[in-house]
Amino acid sequence: MSRAFDLERRGSYAAAAEAYRSVLATKPGDASALLGLERVLLPINRSAEILPEVRAALAANRSSGALFGVALRAWAAVEEPDSMRAVAERWALATPGDEAPYREWGAAALSRRDRAGALAAYRMGRERLGRPHALAAEMAQVALTDGDYATALREWIPAIEKIPGYRVTAVATLSQAPEAVRPQLLRLLAREDQFAARQLESELRVRWGDPLGGLRALQSSLPADRGSAVEALRGILDQLRTSRTQEALLAQGRVLEALAGRSSEAQASRLRLEAAQAYSAAGDRDSARRMLTGLADDRTASATVASGAGTTLVTVLVGDGKLEEASRRLEDLRQSISPEEYGSLHRSIVLGWVRAGELGRADSMLGADSTIEGLALAGKIRLYRGDVPGAIESFKAAGPYAGERAEATQRTTLLALLQPIEADSLPALGAALLQVERGDTAAAATSLEQVASQLPAAKGGAELRLLAGRLAAASGKSGDAERLFRAAAVKEAPATAPAAELALAELLLGQGRAGDAVARLEHLILSYPESALVPQARRTLDRARGGVPQT
Repeated sequence: MSRAFDLERRGSYAAAAEAYRSVLATKPGDASALLGLERVLLPINRSAEILPEVRAALAANRSSGALFGVALRAWAAVEEPDSMRAVAERWALATPGDEAPYREWGAAALSRRDRAGALAAYRMGRERLGRPHALAAEMAQVALTDGDYATALREWIPAIEKIPGYRVTAVATLSQAPEAVRPQLLRLLAREDQFAARQLESELRVRWGDPLGGLRALQSSLPADRGSAVEALRGILDQLRTSRTQEALLAQGRVLEALAGRSSEAQASRLRLEAAQAYSAAGDRDSARRMLTGLADDRTASATVASGAGTTLVTVLVGDGKLEEASRRLEDLRQSISPEEYGSLHRSIVLGWVRAGELGRADSMLGADSTIEGLALAGKIRLYRGDVPGAIESFKAAGPYAGERAEATQRTTLLALLQPIEADSLPALGAALLQVERGDTAAAATSLEQVASQLPAAKGGAELRLLAGRLAAASGKSGDAERLFRAAAVKEAPATAPAAELALAELLLGQGRAGDAVARLEHLILSYPESALVPQARRTLDRARGGVPQT
């Protein structure tokens, strides 16, 4: 046996087979040798050659699950269904009440793509064992191979009730159901009163983009037993952590809050902190504050939890516009958090003052922050004050690539917007872009158009009209957007015109005006063949012509 194992380890499969056979010659049915022989014959495509050893073991009246399993796979390899059935029945006779003979029989059939044979094996097992839900997981898997998700669902529920670990596989397989089938599956689950059905429904709803509905389904039937409830809540939490949508984060906060209420004091503090962070990220600052009440100042909480609660509270206060209180809280935390974390929170307060229109206060608080983020923020403050050259200088110092991708993209966009402008001071432009920062897109579009009317097209006027058009489109003012895009798509601004043409074509296509969109795209491609936007324009043109379905 040692020699056989060594040969197998070295990849000498033919020699290992002979070594295993030498063992079986004196010990027919030796489980280790038989399984070893099966392993080494497989990679050299000689699995059928194990049949003499299988027959010898069966003739020696050996009875073990390993032997019967090898025998089933061997007969499957030579496509002998009658012999497979005989072995399975002999195994079942040796182990009455056991599902294993029928399970392995079905698995051997499936290995030869014999779905009908596998189904017959599982059904015979149910009948002879007298258990209507025996082999439910196996029946579910067969149904899935046929795309019969409803039958698979009905089988998974009793399988999960018997072995809860099956839930992971059930969720993974059923979540792949086509969208058209999902309402039927949810209706089937609603008719079931077992907790396994509610738990399955909750996790499937999360996978299918309804996290709050999933949480409601679970909470409607959470078991009274604390251990079982915690296990169920942690199951849906694992699903929720894979998504960062607002609803998923809100549901995540509620699950963490529910877990905190069922945990020891030490665990509860950490879970409440996590819940507060999830609520804050979801924009539910009231719930975040409720979780943080007393936690940041709790002397019994660990240092990690206390500082985490403090930093989260600062974020919540900034979101609420309570910037003075946020500053005080941050200074209290300064010694317990890293310089990087302190700097990030400090800049978030500065940005809060910017959005409040307190540009002098923001500039004073930012000071001489030489980080990339600090330079970018200084550029924003200068820009919103109307200092175009100063903003360009700060944005260039921050660089076009460093920092978060979204922030780097915003800096690059602002630079492209500002560089053609020759004016040293444009307070009206700064005020308009501050409206964008505050999220007032409709007002910002109007203000930007007014500024653009005072500038030549090639000196910033076209670029500002393009931005105003995009803001108008985002505000649902498609008429204004179309007018602004057309005004930006002028030959005097060749750097801006292709982007304006493409934006206009997308707008027209969204309105169902495919013919107009095609004409505009063709004009773009012919007039600006060197533009980097031509490949995207060609793809949009194919879609406008019906060549590529819109997704």
